[in-house]
Amino acid sequence: MSAHESERTLRRLRAGELAAAEAARVQAHAATCDTCAQALRALEDAQARFDAGVERALERQRRQDAARPPPRRWMATSVAIAASVLVVVLVRPLLASGPASGVAEGLKRLSGGPAAELRIGGGLGPQREATPGTPEPLEPGERVMLGYRAGTHRYVAALSVDAIGEVTPLHPEAGASAPVEPGIAQQWLPGGWELTGSGAERVVLVLSDEPLPVDTLVEAARRAFVKADGEVTRMAPLEVPGEQTHWVLLKP
Repeated sequence: MSAHESERTLRRLRAGELAAAEAARVQAHAATCDTCAQALRALEDAQARFDAGVERALERQRRQDAARPPPRRWMATSVAIAASVLVVVLVRPLLASGPASGVAEGLKRLSGGPAAELRIGGGLGPQREATPGTPEPLEPGERVMLGYRAGTHRYVAALSVDAIGEVTPLHPEAGASAPVEPGIAQQWLPGGWELTGSGAERVVLVLSDEPLPVDTLVEAARRAFVKADGEVTRMAPLEVPGEQTHWVLLKP
């Protein structure tokens, strides 16, 4: 048996989904275990940031929409997305290292290993997580937020590829991969995004030990799109060093 509570158990405790006896046991454990207490505080802090920012994000988006059309396919909301109901979402493992790797199996929770998450919210329904490798339909007006746990990696970057092969750097938009704070704590890329247009779109998050030029990542994504015969849903991992997570989102 693990010495620590699983992340899923801690999330269920936060969501009020545990039976009273189980909730009391987990709370008692977290009170004496620094690792689990830290993980529980991180979940609480993340939700608090979501709750504090959602009204400002929606109001800012309404003002932007009224003033001008979207400047690009992805529109930054400048704050974290949120939903009124917290649902159980799991941090999924990254793709294994190397350009020819497939999706890694298993789930790395409190071990400190690298992991990534794409969370969807801002629509009429509750917040939810997209599963890597499984196309996830989006509803009109929904936004996405990207989270990660860096482990020993030191840099992070994210981009998207749409159905016609257009590549959009998400974070950072230029330069090279952004530095991260390594460790077990869950981190979130600043802001969130709303996809516009329709059809499939692939989102890729890359953790690496050295900074990767954004131009290099964009070119690698274009090559992967061409090798997939223009099928964004069939793209292979990018030919860049580091660890990757891929999600496919289906825009309305």
